[in-house]
Amino acid sequence: MSKRVLLINITRMGDLVQMGTLLQRLQHEWPGAEVDLVVDTRFAPVAKLLPHLRHIVSYDFHRLVDESRAQTKDVVTLYQDMTGWAAPLVEARYDRVINLTFNRRSGLLASYVGGKEIRGIAAPKDGDVTIHNPWMAYLTDVHHERRFNHFNLVDIYALGGSGVGPFAPLSLNIAPETAQWARDFLASHGGQQLPWVAVQVGASDPMKAWRPELFGQTLAALSRQAQVGYVFIGTEEERKPIQLAQTTYRKMGGTSPLCDAVGKTSLPQLAAVLAQCRLLLTNDTGPMHLAVGVGTPVIDLSVGHVEFRETGPYGPGHWIVQPDLGCAPCGFDRVCLHHACKDRLVPDQMAALCVHVLTGAAFLGSIRGARIYRSRVDEDGLGGTELYAGREDPLVEWYGRFWRRFWFEEFTGQASRVPSNPEPPPDWEDALAVLEHLTPLAKKLVSKAEELVRLTTRRPLPVAALQQLQRDETTERQQILALSMQASATASLAVAMVRDTHNDDGSELTGLAQARLVTYRRWQKRLHAVGAYFRSMKTFPNHLQRGRARALPMARSA
Repeated sequence: MSKRVLLINITRMGDLVQMGTLLQRLQHEWPGAEVDLVVDTRFAPVAKLLPHLRHIVSYDFHRLVDESRAQTKDVVTLYQDMTGWAAPLVEARYDRVINLTFNRRSGLLASYVGGKEIRGIAAPKDGDVTIHNPWMAYLTDVHHERRFNHFNLVDIYALGGSGVGPFAPLSLNIAPETAQWARDFLASHGGQQLPWVAVQVGASDPMKAWRPELFGQTLAALSRQAQVGYVFIGTEEERKPIQLAQTTYRKMGGTSPLCDAVGKTSLPQLAAVLAQCRLLLTNDTGPMHLAVGVGTPVIDLSVGHVEFRETGPYGPGHWIVQPDLGCAPCGFDRVCLHHACKDRLVPDQMAALCVHVLTGAAFLGSIRGARIYRSRVDEDGLGGTELYAGREDPLVEWYGRFWRRFWFEEFTGQASRVPSNPEPPPDWEDALAVLEHLTPLAKKLVSKAEELVRLTTRRPLPVAALQQLQRDETTERQQILALSMQASATASLAVAMVRDTHNDDGSELTGLAQARLVTYRRWQKRLHAVGAYFRSMKTFPNHLQRGRARALPMARSA
């Protein structure tokens, strides 16, 4: 009998497209698996473009949230409506439920449906949120140390929802009649032979959008170097910035024809239009992932709080431009008063990059104010990038590679094929000092956790001793975390330990104490692996270490 899998993905259009690799990986893991998807009604048309889905189950989660906030219905009534609708999912008895939406509501749904295995967020009846699967847990850690993360969301979904497997690009299925509609639509705006460049000026969040007038200047510069037409895409809500880009384009002497597809396509039609284009120049948006899914090259202008390694275009054939600025990308919780990162992207240079992608013409020898990356498939068969122009901070470059290898080996138990760093990090001495300081503290913390377990088994229960020991343990953990966050070599471990302590699960006092002990031992083991790697760098002077690659010791999870 075929395995049955339920996916829950109810947030954004881009997230749906980005789980395409997971759908293919599930078929590699379980050939013939029957995969169903729970999706918000607004994005059901996109879901129909995805391969390897048996049933698409839609529900108006947007309305559920609105009614909950507006209190037009009490919470009990709202969730009675949802559980009534979800009852057939319970009866399906899934082998695996994969929740890719990280909030309590989706966790309640995942727990209500149940299954032999749940991956992602679950929320049992007691209301606590738990995260199942280390990759899914890692996804919640990324935002704390995001400058060092080298895992695309596409791969986190695939590794967490299934596992390691062959590289699988994102793909969408365009119906023949929809593809013909797109050809006819573009033909009516300038002829079938004209190479089209799609342009996405807007974004769901203004922080993620490049300045409209700079889009216009870029398109005008490109029109003087290549015979192309421009297809403007987006929603009616984005009409104002799109008009500003078009007005600037005309003022700057742009002569290429403009095709206005704004608000004129369904989502499947938009995907079909993008499939007819030679290039998409865009902010980090849902349509960017649609373009990737239909095989159209993308130039991703990664501004604001966008970290392209998390959500950038997946697989080979795409380009990313990131401002070279100390605060870029900024945090999601930051309020930016200047948006200076957007001014680092120079229109003439962006036009030159477009010409390079479209025609293969030589690109500029240097670039000012930004870095350009090419997307690729890395040595482990995951999506990756390589620096094409500009300079990356040495600390960010070193630890990005280090943590990429470390977490891959930690979570998969397999050696990474990504080459290790040939020399120590710029902060090696300071990092080693922190590691040496943390080693005895880790031993002490684990010892206290072991004593807590022992005390919980004594009868009568030594309440006062337990309370004092717990206070001591909490104080020492806080000291360890404060010290760990001071070094790039230990901060990621600390973030993972904090999340693990919140994820501890146990049905009674001893079970809770044992779960905490497992968490501390896991952290201690990871700390030991990192410490051993850094201490091994003492063996050779710096000038002899250049070009010498070392294998990273694997610290497999307990």
